Amino acid sequence: MKKMITIATIILAFATTNSFAQIKTPSAVVSSFERTFAKAETPIWSAVTGLYRVDFSVNKENLSAFFSAAGELIATSRDIAPTQLPISLQSSLEKHFGHYTVSSLFEIDQNDGIFYYAKVNNQKSEILLKSTSFGEWVTN
Repeated sequence: MKKMITIATIILAFATTNSFAQIKTPSAVVSSFERTFAKAETPIWSAVTGLYRVDFSVNKENLSAFFSAAGELIATSRDIAPTQLPISLQSSLEKHFGHYTVSSLFEIDQNDGIFYYAKVNNQKSEILLKSTSFGEWVTN
């Protein structure tokens, strides 16, 4: 249950606005971030429902990382282009949601694997999709 709440927190944080105010971040969290992402540039910290989020760049790629208050890395995420999806997910997205527009697409890397999320919409609705390990999309 706790894992589901954490995933939901990360998805909500990633799917909403990216403008956050800087906050006072615990030194354990900052130290863990600096060890894990030694080449990170321009970190911007925020608090997201019990986690610390840092938005930063590495090699000109924008990333986000989520840490517990103890400094444990929970997940990393990044926006991706449709061409960066595995081929099975590209095909499934086109086959089942080709009549929708992809408004947001991101990857979340956590302890139990890498998952992809797509926010798709048309004139009538907006849907958040999550990838499965079988190369399909399910509504989240």
